Amino acid sequence: MTTTVNLRKLLDRKVWESCTPSPTASAAGHFVVSTPSGWPVPMSLFVQGTATHYLYLVEEDAYLDITTGALGAVAAGSCGTFHPYGPTGTASAGSSTTITTTLTAVADLSRFKIRITAGTGAGQERTIDYNTIGANSVVTVTSAWDVTPDNTSVYLILSGRFYCLGATGAAVVWKYYDYATNAWTTRSTTSGPAAAWATSGRALASSGSLGSPVATGTATAGGATTLTNSGKSWATNQWANSQVRITAGTGAGQVRTINSNTGTALTVSAAWGTNPDATSVYAIEGNDDWIWVIGNNAVTLLRYAINGIAGLTATTAQATGDTWVTVSPGVARSGTAAAGCGWSRISGSDDPRFTDESAILNGRRIYSFRGGGVSTLDYYDIAANSWTSGVSYGNANVTFTTGSDYCDDDGMIYIIKEATGRFFKFDVAGNTLWPHTTLQYTQGAAVAGDGKIFLHCYEDGATTICWLYNFRHTGTELFRQMII
Repeated sequence: MTTTVNLRKLLDRKVWESCTPSPTASAAGHFVVSTPSGWPVPMSLFVQGTATHYLYLVEEDAYLDITTGALGAVAAGSCGTFHPYGPTGTASAGSSTTITTTLTAVADLSRFKIRITAGTGAGQERTIDYNTIGANSVVTVTSAWDVTPDNTSVYLILSGRFYCLGATGAAVVWKYYDYATNAWTTRSTTSGPAAAWATSGRALASSGSLGSPVATGTATAGGATTLTNSGKSWATNQWANSQVRITAGTGAGQVRTINSNTGTALTVSAAWGTNPDATSVYAIEGNDDWIWVIGNNAVTLLRYAINGIAGLTATTAQATGDTWVTVSPGVARSGTAAAGCGWSRISGSDDPRFTDESAILNGRRIYSFRGGGVSTLDYYDIAANSWTSGVSYGNANVTFTTGSDYCDDDGMIYIIKEATGRFFKFDVAGNTLWPHTTLQYTQGAAVAGDGKIFLHCYEDGATTICWLYNFRHTGTELFRQMII
């Protein structure tokens, strides 16, 4: 039976309820990294020290001990973000409903997606029904492949990785935890966050694979480095630095970063392997390659490349993976990202001011409250590579500092003000800050760290019900509240 929600703001109170407490109390430098709204298996990674890590499994309201990440003595600037990519490789065989991977799976991967990115069957994506545990895991999908994969098929499992920045005070650690393999992998910090990464840090992935694309369509033509849709009237370069994925038709499975666009044509960073044509169905989405990091009481904007992008014309382009650059915006930020700063990319607003495809705002902007005891709000435009500082907004009277934390969903940024228990929400399209509720359970002393609040949502057809979670400052208590 379809879930129906009949709650009304005037009639129904925002009630907080207790969840299972964390095994370890929160402290400075502890942080939480969560899967996005609508993720098939909702979970949060609780990082609570050098080697103390738990997965909070939302559907079980319970914690799973995981292998140590050896993140160092995490300090105030520690933070993390979730990225949807999991293991990838070339299959050894396939059948009408299976694919034999090179993965040594240690987890049940049912409900996650598997995507064929190259070789036979490229462009296909299916939901995993079940898989074998152990070496060369055989994945069975819920519906038959249109084209049976074989030993040329390159697969990607969208089971996710939790990227974690451990600001130890001596040497920054940058690693990811892979859910499918229950393993940590160390990544480079060269040219990235400095060893003296001392105050609030925030990281986010701009990945389009985290949710729905911001635009879709069918091409009318294509060239060696172009894709054309003659029915469009895009603003010049509104899609710069996003990516375009061919999801069906000629060239299916190919992904390219967009260098520039005219009103009807995209120019991509590297030549297509197979040129798109009038059968090519495409999706324009956030760039899967990049993770953006701010903080350390500085205006510096850092960008990490997972795989690297060849041919990108940006002056700070990264052609190789596992690299960092300091982004050089055309207009710099006028104030630092201080203690209690925020960092939220808005891509799911349904407001027409954000969804108008001829002047799209969804996916372009990363909003950042500065923290440091001020109310100032700035945003970074990914397409324009430019900051807009000191944005005027409604009810700009509340300041944020150490202990303030942020999460976002569908065009709304939720904020806890330090350790006061007071929650606010910033309506991005409406450009106004509103009070949300107050958790009357005493918070304890404010501690620095990312992820003291996070969101998880239940989806049933067209119905989405979201809960806002709060992990108490200096405590083990976890609370949640249905958003109405």
